[in-house]
Amino acid sequence: MRTYLRILGLIIIGIITPYLLFLSSATLSKDNACVYHQEAYQGVNLSNLSIELEKTGLIGEIHGAVSKEKLYVLSIRDPENFFNFRHFSVIPGNQKAQETLRKVKRHEQVCLKGKLIDNPSRMPHVLGESARVMESWSGLEGYENYEHKASIPQELREQTRGLFKVHAISNQGEILVVEYLDIVIPVFVQEPELTKDLYRGDLVEIDYKIQSYPDNPTHIRLNLQEENPLKVIDKLVSQHGQPKKMSGNLVKFPKSPQLKFDVYAIEVLTQEIPRYYTLVNFEELEEFKKIRLKLSQIWNDNLSTVKRGRNFLVNPKVTIEVQGIINIISPQQANPQILLEDADKIREEK
Repeated sequence: MRTYLRILGLIIIGIITPYLLFLSSATLSKDNACVYHQEAYQGVNLSNLSIELEKTGLIGEIHGAVSKEKLYVLSIRDPENFFNFRHFSVIPGNQKAQETLRKVKRHEQVCLKGKLIDNPSRMPHVLGESARVMESWSGLEGYENYEHKASIPQELREQTRGLFKVHAISNQGEILVVEYLDIVIPVFVQEPELTKDLYRGDLVEIDYKIQSYPDNPTHIRLNLQEENPLKVIDKLVSQHGQPKKMSGNLVKFPKSPQLKFDVYAIEVLTQEIPRYYTLVNFEELEEFKKIRLKLSQIWNDNLSTVKRGRNFLVNPKVTIEVQGIINIISPQQANPQILLEDADKIREEK
C-alpha cells in the first residue's frame, strides 16, 4: 500500500505544493474575494468550509459539469492530504451564477461564493451566489463537443428498473451517484445498508422511483417497496489481484491539474457498459515511462481517428491487448488499474 501511494503521489500533480502555488496566487487579489486561507481547508471540515464559502469564496476544482441537467460538482481538497476531499453539489442561486456555471468544464479551478443549504442528502449542497473561473483547462479542446446519448429523465420514466454503473460511493453508502448510459444521476439514499458495500464501477440493477424534487438535476431513489431494490450484477472488486489478459479501445486522460502526465487506459465493455482500466506500473518508474512511451506512440500514430468522450479521449479504431494484474484498493478509486510488468505486455491489435 505504501509503495502504491508513494508512486501514485508522483503521478498526481495536485499534492500540496503545486496546488498551493495556484491557490496562493488568489491571495494577490486586491479585494477580499477569493482569498485562500490554508487553515480553513485543512481536514476539509464542513463548518470551516462553510465560513469560507460565505465570506471570501470557496476555491476548488470542478469535478463534473453537465449544463443540460444543471449538475455541477465542486471538489475541495485538504492541502496536506490530496486523498482527503469533499464534493459539493452546486445549485445556481441567480442568473449570473448560472451563466458562469453553464460554461465551466471539468478540472477548471473555480471560486464559489454562496451558502450551504438544508438538504436531507448527506452530500453537501451549495446555493451558488457568484462563481469565478480562476484557471481554465483545455485538455479536450480541438475536438467536437461531446453529445450525450441518454435523454434524461424521459428514458427513466419509461421504466422502473434499470442497469446502472456506480459512479461514486461515499460515507459508507450514504452518498451514491450512478451512471445511466452516459449521464450521471444522484441517488437519494434512504437505506445505507443496501449500498454500503458498493465500489465505484460496480454494475447494479435498481428498482427505482424518480424524485419529484428537484427537477434538475434528475435524482432517483431505491423503491423500497420491492423486496430486492438493488442487485449487484457485476462486482468490480472481485477482479482485484487476478491476472488478466484484456483488450479494448485505447483511451487517453489528458494531463490536468491533478495529473502530472497523460494517463492511458483501455475501454472494456461488460453487458455493453464501458469501464476504463488505467495502464500503470507502480513498482518500477523506468518501466512505467517505457509503458507510457509505447502507448503514446500508438496514440500519436492514429490521431486522425481520435474522438472526444465525456471527459476523456478515445480512439474507436485502435484496439490494444494488455496482460497484467487487476488492482482495486478502494471503493472510491477513480478507475480499476491493470498493473503491467513491462511494455512488452502491450500489443496493438491489427
